[in-house]
Amino acid sequence: MYRLISYSFCLMVAALVLFAFSPRDDNEADGEHFNVRRIQFNDLVTVDGRLVAVGERGTIVVSENNGQAWKVTHRDTEVPVTLTDISVLSDKVLLAVGHDSVILRSEDGGLSWALIMRDAETGEPLLGTWSADGQNVFAYGSFGKFLVSSDAGKTFAAQELDIFGEHLSAMAGDAGDVRIMVGEMGLVMRSLDAGTSWEKLDPFYKGSLFGVAYMHGTRWVAYGMRGHVFFSEDNGEHWTQVNIGSELPLYGHAVSPDGKHMVIVGTAGILVSLNDQGQLLDTSNVSGLGTLTSAVILPSGNIVAAGQRGLMQSLHGHVTAWN
Repeated sequence: MYRLISYSFCLMVAALVLFAFSPRDDNEADGEHFNVRRIQFNDLVTVDGRLVAVGERGTIVVSENNGQAWKVTHRDTEVPVTLTDISVLSDKVLLAVGHDSVILRSEDGGLSWALIMRDAETGEPLLGTWSADGQNVFAYGSFGKFLVSSDAGKTFAAQELDIFGEHLSAMAGDAGDVRIMVGEMGLVMRSLDAGTSWEKLDPFYKGSLFGVAYMHGTRWVAYGMRGHVFFSEDNGEHWTQVNIGSELPLYGHAVSPDGKHMVIVGTAGILVSLNDQGQLLDTSNVSGLGTLTSAVILPSGNIVAAGQRGLMQSLHGHVTAWN
């Protein structure tokens, strides 16, 4: 089973790489003519009123008007490395990571970027970063790669975890010392001391988990393959499955500012809304972007989504179920 899941993960990565290196129109490199619907975007965030998204071939774009128009701020034309994740450390400092263990850092809200790290020899992708205070940062990825930084992402050092090389997919944390990280084959790691030490929790699902979200209090949500969603109200001690009525894989999420609602996105444009009681509020699909990989909730309550076929502006009306 372990080999089967590992092979499936490798095939998925290979498919993404082939898509990333496929031919595109030359005009895409020109920010003035940039078409966000021709690029796969894997993650996006909001920072100081600005949207920033990352995707294939080192592409990073920003929008100053809630996704109405986008400008390219980074394109790696010499080494087109797919970027997988972006995180906010402060209102100016951002980190983006991707294949070849690439880490990019911005100190101006995503308008310019500096290369912090790259390991082209192994080619192992980093899948995300997370920080509670903007200073102490965790980076994680394939084959159990786990890095830590104490200087706001300027330098990183490897930290060993007591795992067997499983891919680490996502991480989240509360305002205190609780951190939870998920990965393939139902891997769930938890830290109760802000990431200094980690324990492996008893598996509650045998398939891969692609995301984890902290809501508020002691409430968490984890999700992944075949539409599996799990809810915990005791900091991960116990998990119950939420039946969403779908077997579509789920890849990204956004949590409302008050932590009482969240939307999870995935294959075939699925959007799943939950509340902080672990109850399903709504399941719907949007067309046009293929597989959705990430989403953010704007102050207006509208959603901006990233996916296989680019970026979609506000998805009006979906969060009405929250009311």
